[in-house]
Amino acid sequence: MAKVKLLVTAEKFDEVFSIDDWFNIDKIPQNVLYGKMLEFVVDENDQPVTTEQAREMFKGVPRKEWMSYVSDFMS
Repeated sequence: MAKVKLLVTAEKFDEVFSIDDWFNIDKIPQNVLYGKMLEFVVDENDQPVTTEQAREMFKGVPRKEWMSYVSDFMS
């Protein structure tokens, strides 16, 4: 299955994350971070997908790849 693509922009990040989230980003529980990351998933044309579509896409991702997604998302 293809890798799930995340497109993080400053504008979108500022919409999804609160000031408190930003100051405490290293303390956000993984399940909460996952929920926020779903907002940044795009299709092959870099168009945003729905949260439901993003969840379906992540269902094909092995757990061992989770940290690489978190690392990519945070960088």
